[in-house]
Amino acid sequence: MNSMPERVTLADVARLAGVSKTSASMALAGNHRVAELTRTRVHRAAEELGYVPHFAASSLRSQRADSIAVVLPHATQHVFSHPVFIEMLEGITGAANELDLAVILSTARSESDERSAYSRITRGGRAAGVIVAATSVSDSRPKDIHRTGYPVVVVGRTSDVASVGIDDLGGAEAVTRHLIDVHGSRRIAHVSGPLDHQSAIDKRDGWVAALRNAGLTIDPRLSFEGDYEEASGARAADALAAHLEPGDAVFFANDQMATGAIDAWRRAGVEIPGSVAIVAYDNHPMSRYTTPPLTTVGADMVGVGEAAVHQLARLIEGETDLAPIEFPTEVIVRESCGCAPHATS
Repeated sequence: MNSMPERVTLADVARLAGVSKTSASMALAGNHRVAELTRTRVHRAAEELGYVPHFAASSLRSQRADSIAVVLPHATQHVFSHPVFIEMLEGITGAANELDLAVILSTARSESDERSAYSRITRGGRAAGVIVAATSVSDSRPKDIHRTGYPVVVVGRTSDVASVGIDDLGGAEAVTRHLIDVHGSRRIAHVSGPLDHQSAIDKRDGWVAALRNAGLTIDPRLSFEGDYEEASGARAADALAAHLEPGDAVFFANDQMATGAIDAWRRAGVEIPGSVAIVAYDNHPMSRYTTPPLTTVGADMVGVGEAAVHQLARLIEGETDLAPIEFPTEVIVRESCGCAPHATS
């Protein structure tokens, strides 16, 4: 892991805001004797620099960790409609309870406003450390928070800060190989998640690796970027329909998009897996009850959440240079790929 950059100080915030250190400190503490315009300018400077207020820093130095924050820079509806997040939060809250820590959850005001999920945490200084999940590859805020000396763990694959994730690349390659090795698939489409997220990139790269290792051609017409919602799976089904041939297969980057596509194709009279074989990702609780049940990739997301809390606790206690943790994935074979019923659970 990279060495810790120089800590951002209150003096840096004051300098950027054009005020004294005293005024900056009073503004960050919410003192109403400071003019509203000055308070706004100081808070903006603190956000821009990734400054952790003195309250949080002193709490860390005394190692009194009463609460931790979980930042999910997505709209609340998006967070609570995705079972992967729910399972991860189950692990986080369970581990936090064991450590007698309160959990503060912060989501974004909207999908286009990632910053809002972070600002109330770094501005308020109410938590001794933060877990960040589902961040985009262009989001520098986890690294900025780390740069201040504030303990931070990212759920996902990153080399910048302490991290806990799953082997998305290996899982995607394995489920694509299942189509190739077991079913003889030679043309396999991929419906990805948003490619500004590392997990979606890794799943796409796993699909590419499996095809290349099998000597198969990658047809760019058989690639569609979705957004993990059912509706984008239906859009992908429509977009791919003109290019798919009988016996082709499609790998969806999550079960919800696969479900949307199955519904769209059923209405169009396309048989699954008779005309098109399908595999997916995440092992959504409902994936075994779709028609047909989904062959998918699962991982221990509850365990990921638990591990993230324990990594954060170690950072709060003063440990540094923690090795990244990566959980394995498992291909769960059901019927959507063409396997016989009840091949596995």
